[in-house]
Amino acid sequence: MYNIIKLLVILIFSIYTAGIKAGVLLNELRTSSAVLNVDKKGMIRITDKDGGVMLNSSLQEFFIITVINTSRGTEHILLPGKETHVTQSTEDEIRIERDNYIIDAENLSMNTAIHISVLNDAFVFEGKLHNSTNQWKIKELVFPCFSGAGLNDGKTKIYWPFQLGQCFTNPEDFGERSFDYPSLGGTMAWFTLNNGNSGIYFACHDSERAGKRFKLGYDSNRKSFSTKILFPVNSNEFTIPPVIIKPYSGTWHLASKTYRSWYDANFKIAEVSDWARRCEGYMLTILKQQNGDVMYTYPEIDKLGTIADKLNFSLVGLWGRGVGGHDRYYPNYMPDNLLGGRTEIVKAIERLHDKGFKVMVYTNGKIIDTSTDYYLYNGIETIILNDKKQPVLEFWKKHKNSAPVIFSTACPGSSKWRQTMFDLALDAQSMGVDVFYIDQLGQQSPLIGTCYNSFHDHELPQEAFASYRIKLYQEIRTELKKRNPDVCIMTEGINDAILGEVDLFQGIPTHLGIPFLYPEIFRYTFPEVICITQNSDPALIRYDANFSTLYGLRHEIMSRYPADTRYLQEGIIPSETDYSNITGPPDVVKFGGYPAEELARYTHDLFQFENDNAEFLRYGKFIDDIGLSIKGSDIVAKGFQSDNRIGVVVWNKNLNDKRNYEITLPGYSFISACAPGKGKIDKSDYIESNNLQLLIFERSNP
Repeated sequence: MYNIIKLLVILIFSIYTAGIKAGVLLNELRTSSAVLNVDKKGMIRITDKDGGVMLNSSLQEFFIITVINTSRGTEHILLPGKETHVTQSTEDEIRIERDNYIIDAENLSMNTAIHISVLNDAFVFEGKLHNSTNQWKIKELVFPCFSGAGLNDGKTKIYWPFQLGQCFTNPEDFGERSFDYPSLGGTMAWFTLNNGNSGIYFACHDSERAGKRFKLGYDSNRKSFSTKILFPVNSNEFTIPPVIIKPYSGTWHLASKTYRSWYDANFKIAEVSDWARRCEGYMLTILKQQNGDVMYTYPEIDKLGTIADKLNFSLVGLWGRGVGGHDRYYPNYMPDNLLGGRTEIVKAIERLHDKGFKVMVYTNGKIIDTSTDYYLYNGIETIILNDKKQPVLEFWKKHKNSAPVIFSTACPGSSKWRQTMFDLALDAQSMGVDVFYIDQLGQQSPLIGTCYNSFHDHELPQEAFASYRIKLYQEIRTELKKRNPDVCIMTEGINDAILGEVDLFQGIPTHLGIPFLYPEIFRYTFPEVICITQNSDPALIRYDANFSTLYGLRHEIMSRYPADTRYLQEGIIPSETDYSNITGPPDVVKFGGYPAEELARYTHDLFQFENDNAEFLRYGKFIDDIGLSIKGSDIVAKGFQSDNRIGVVVWNKNLNDKRNYEITLPGYSFISACAPGKGKIDKSDYIESNNLQLLIFERSNP
């Protein structure tokens, strides 16, 4: 009997392998968690182990190719069609191919070759497009197009990489959304659906970090999602980077780890100077405004040291330092003789250094004032041109009674512009600054910043910001580090494509009313990256400050207008009328309800608390709430790992009442507790309203 069964197994296996070689297999791929199948009706399905549909698509709608006529400019959409062939020549790969398409009764000689395989327990979708018909060019590809996506339990959450992250617990709230990667709106090239026990990981593992648009939509009638990725092409050759779909068991953290594992195999994150890693954030100060208002002359910069010392900031940012003030005459940052001239600003920086402060100066990496000689003589070499060969303009108006300043958008793909930024960086370093700040550049979407200027280095429009932004940062940072290893690059916005070229990331909105905010996503994926939260006010309110500390984020205050200066120097709380002529004023209602001294004192104490616990809050690894048992209404807790110890930040976010709570960490023993302004405290089962505590645990058996 045993021998008969053995023979049957061998026979079945032989038939199976013969089928593979003959290309007649049922077109099926398997991972440990799911099965992908292409059936005879042309349906592509991914099902779980129990046969539940997780994703499906008709082969006729699996991809969408848009081509454009090179002479007429007309566009045509190509779909797979019935002429598409599906084969499986190996156990590990399915091929989907089509050799030609018809447009207006004419053949378009274009080959579409897509293959699906299994790698690292995930389904991988790749391929190539090739067009040899000269009168048509491939404009874009949308692929892979899936519908019917879901986990079939009604508990699906969407973890979405908008800025530092969003989490949607109700798919109805999500609706239909998209993000452009790499940009502030799409900081990573992945998202996941997850119900707490299992999930589906969607990503594009593109080693070129090219621009793309992820789309996800929820159908409330069918109770399922549709998903696709748009790839700009603008060429007749295109290699589709690996699109990854991975069903998995566990929380959303497993998806994050998958992405980080791929990232580490392809890229490196910048090694940041120790002083910057210990930095609590920075104090942004505009010396001269767009309308000519002067808040500080160069000799008066010493006053900033006094303010920074009171608040416990160690990094001072000098904005509006140039002859035009802030947001005027860019890229001219020549020291203003009316403020004291170059000699005086250099002396002021030296005095701040003598008092132990670091200094940052501002430049804008993206815009050029159209009223300048630079624009007149260098504009055509440096600016972005749209598909109509017209400049892309921005209008910045800081004061209601002033005319807007008109800027043209600069292109990183211009070698002339990169040289300009390079020269500005070297000039800033010659003044002794510690941080060279590049505004706007880090948040830009490559799909919005496409450039059709033929005078630039990029061959394709979408490469302007995707590829050459990285090159701009690289060129500057490499040279500055040669001259001073401790110098840093800071930029506005964040995305993971530039983590290897930038040290500090500023202007990241977190607690300013962003719906469904969930910074855990980026912080867990890239815990070592230094993110400075956005705060446009001259003060930090306690709630916002506690929020940032909870996630290991750095802090910021802004002094931009005369009323801000009076507030920081004299404690005079502004009124809304003080900003009546300002187009983007601070939130007086928010910070004006507290005594200035109270906010300053708590800011100082909180920064000291972070510095005293730098092992966790500066150098520790953010682990979210993994392993933590958290009990208590309005209690939020996050862990930071340092070797065999974990520091747990506990926050009672209730603004009125104290809360009882209990935090346990299996496998770890409680060591000590501390709080801002109090130092070490006894362990307690309650915490006052809007208060923080740090609980330190040590592994029981290291």
